[in-house]
Amino acid sequence: MIKINSIALTAALCGFSGYADAAGCHPAFSGSATYAAGDWVSASSTVETTEACTCGTTGCPTPTGQTTGCEKTTTTTEVHNYQCASGANSAFCSQAGFEPAGQFSDSAWTKESAVCSGVVTPTPPPTPAVWSSADSGCPGAFVAGTDYAAAEKVSLAGTAYTAVYECAAAPNNQFCGKAGYEPGTGQYWAVVWTLLGSCSGTISPTSSPNYSTLTDAGGCPDAWEAGVNKYEENDKVSKNGLVFQCAAFPFSGFCGQTGYEPMPDDGTEYWKDAWTVVGYCSGTISPTASPSFDPAKHVGGCPEEWVGGTNTAYEEGDMVSITVSTSPLQKIAYTCKAWPFSGFCGLYAPNSGLPDDQQGWTMNGGCTGTIAPTTAPSFGTLNLVAGGCPQDYDENNLSGIEAGDQVSLVVSAAPTERRVVYECKSGAASAYCIQPAFIPGGQYSAMAWDLKGYCDGTISPTAAPTAYINADQPTAPAQCTSPATVKECFFEKDVTTTGVTCTCSDADCPNPNGETTGCTKDVTETTCPSVDTFSSSATYEAGDVVRIGTKKFQCKAWPYYLWCGNSAYEPSLEAGVWTDAWSEIGDCP
Repeated sequence: MIKINSIALTAALCGFSGYADAAGCHPAFSGSATYAAGDWVSASSTVETTEACTCGTTGCPTPTGQTTGCEKTTTTTEVHNYQCASGANSAFCSQAGFEPAGQFSDSAWTKESAVCSGVVTPTPPPTPAVWSSADSGCPGAFVAGTDYAAAEKVSLAGTAYTAVYECAAAPNNQFCGKAGYEPGTGQYWAVVWTLLGSCSGTISPTSSPNYSTLTDAGGCPDAWEAGVNKYEENDKVSKNGLVFQCAAFPFSGFCGQTGYEPMPDDGTEYWKDAWTVVGYCSGTISPTASPSFDPAKHVGGCPEEWVGGTNTAYEEGDMVSITVSTSPLQKIAYTCKAWPFSGFCGLYAPNSGLPDDQQGWTMNGGCTGTIAPTTAPSFGTLNLVAGGCPQDYDENNLSGIEAGDQVSLVVSAAPTERRVVYECKSGAASAYCIQPAFIPGGQYSAMAWDLKGYCDGTISPTAAPTAYINADQPTAPAQCTSPATVKECFFEKDVTTTGVTCTCSDADCPNPNGETTGCTKDVTETTCPSVDTFSSSATYEAGDVVRIGTKKFQCKAWPYYLWCGNSAYEPSLEAGVWTDAWSEIGDCP
């Protein structure tokens, strides 16, 4: 009979898992290291071989009175190589309990049958092919904490070569600069980065553009400037004598964002997702002639002059005027377009009727004098949100907003203050609620918020909740061996202590070799720990119980208990991923 026991698992993880000499031993497993699929380690174990021996002879353990059937055990030490499993099971290779030759070793590691000796000689990793057929130069180096755009490329220098990686498409690109997602090294890097190949040197400058096939656009429009919602479809900018036109929606949303400047100095080409070269230019655009005022399009009295503000300053249907001539006095009236274009009305003034004016305003015609005051607008098409107005939306304090949270937004200050209520969407879309670009009522509001109605007054304060007090029981239940004082809300947990000294001749004391001293046994006791609230710093095992108020939750069995201590799986009174690790089991008394 052969029995194997793990005895030594130490040292550090090697940086590369490929080796030339299969008979050599890989670096020893370390419980403090992090392992990935395909990594190799070695681990030593004891091998106990049992064989028959002559009873009563030296070295042959013989129970009293036994003359035949005696056996002796020989112990030797062997070292084997182990490879971390591929696929989802590789996540267990660094977990306690899954050590090579450990209790659940087969779930995470594949053992080589042959015994290894000496030290394996590492083979340098192969160098990937050059990442670009057009230019082998390296893009900018990866910098942790940077907000990387979708498809943005970075380089990362290694000992043998420099690798080039590409950031994933939206929305996963938001993780490209986060801890744990570092290209090639982070635990989850493969989720958001793609290895394109190797590089050397820097990216070569592009050659001068050929204007032979481009249209002469005449004078040059303004240069590109960064700004959210600064450009919309068909807007034009110029750079280095070229004219660029902003793409159609939804790509027009990128036209003013950092990283999408046409032909930037860093050589990146993300701008091609937002801009198209439409011609070449020289000089500046000539001023247009003064607008003509068709009497048939005269709208009567002039509304108030346009005043710049936020993207909620004006709503669909609001009217403004601008002065285009002071001598003689001439004005033009405009109407704010429907959502989402209404978000531009407070940010960009109506111009004097240029063909490219497609922002937030529609020109109505000339106007004179003033408009007679109208009655205050009615909220008849919106529902009243009962209970008063929730907290004001504050774009400088968005942390903590979750699915179902409500905010109010002032949409008009005169003649009376008007407020509308928005509610953060549920599911994955709730992640947008904490981002300023998704401001309620703004261009992308519908992706994150639901309009619930209008409100009046403030929400009445609710009474402070009564905290649950887990009091001591006057007498500990009979089945509980510890602690001395047991709480009202507790759970039973069996704890086994190994190696407890016992009398070799006792019936419950294991003694297979007929020893007279040094015998030990395992002792299992029932403890009754308190049911406390969840803590991300605690270590939970299968069967452990936590609570929210009086509601109890139990940590599931293997392998699900591995997630019980992860804050992402914290039990909740609402549906969520926590059910993968915890089960609701009732209430405290």
